Amino acid sequence: MTGWVRNVTGTVPGGDRGACVTDIWLVRHGEAAASFDQEIDPGLSLLGHDQAATAAQQLSAIVPLDAQLLTSPKQRAVQTGAPFAGVRDAVLQPDERFIELPSPEGLAQRSEWLQQALASNWSALPTAVHDWRDGIFTALQALSAPTVIFTHFLVINSIAAAISQEDAVVQCLPANGSIHHLQREGARWRWASRGAMLESIVN
Repeated sequence: MTGWVRNVTGTVPGGDRGACVTDIWLVRHGEAAASFDQEIDPGLSLLGHDQAATAAQQLSAIVPLDAQLLTSPKQRAVQTGAPFAGVRDAVLQPDERFIELPSPEGLAQRSEWLQQALASNWSALPTAVHDWRDGIFTALQALSAPTVIFTHFLVINSIAAAISQEDAVVQCLPANGSIHHLQREGARWRWASRGAMLESIVN
């Protein structure tokens, strides 16, 4: 997707001529050391740390020096952002709005719940999920400076669905450590580039 598209409020292209373009890079965290139903807040696996280091190298080549760095507070996201923050000698700022979607607290329930959610539509999910999605897009709309956000699979899918205005939960399959360049001009959004994708949803 390269053309400008309307946003979740229904604003159509052409209403914000002359607005500045804000660049946002969404980075999916590296591979976690434990799965969704094994641990509440796992850090990165050895492969995940390698993916974080690779993402830092790639970001260094494309992200301006004055960019702010935001991260989900989850360990796997923070550890993915740490190498790039170190390269830039910059502060990595946790932001609760970019955390993974709300899910059952009990580990035994999480896997089945997630599989059902992935096969569903956003409109069919609970109110807590809608509030979570609203928080994500509100945070994005408030950005006025180049920003890198280290986040999660379903955060990226939520943003993709808001831009496309399609209801399916799974819009894309961002790979661990992948970088997705989003641009906003006023109320208009587009993908400037998309990062690596998985061949299947299992990861």
